[in-house]
Amino acid sequence: PDPELASKDPNNNVDMCSLGIMVVEMIDGEPPYFSETPIAAMKRLRDEPPPTVRNISKISPVLRDFLDSMLRRDPLERASAGDLLQHLFMLQAASPRCLVPLLEQHRKHMSRC
Repeated sequence: PDPELASKDPNNNVDMCSLGIMVVEMIDGEPPYFSETPIAAMKRLRDEPPPTVRNISKISPVLRDFLDSMLRRDPLERASAGDLLQHLFMLQAASPRCLVPLLEQHRKHMSRC
């Protein structure tokens, strides 16, 4: 199969929308529509405009664009995994190794509590 066509397959891009919703959850600390029943939340995700971060002014324009590219309503307009890997947000990302000192610091802090 043609990789370009596969990247625009709506069935593949639904995962990118799920990733976008997970990013919203990571930023807000809880999933969109958390206070609603799971069925009601899924219906809202399906029927309403894509969720946004509660305090959108607190995230960078680059992260906002990254998120918007995942949460486009039309699956054919939604970013593919390849598109996201080439997005400026990902290209600016530091190595995962930078997380090790932060995790160690958090672990020490939690052991004192």
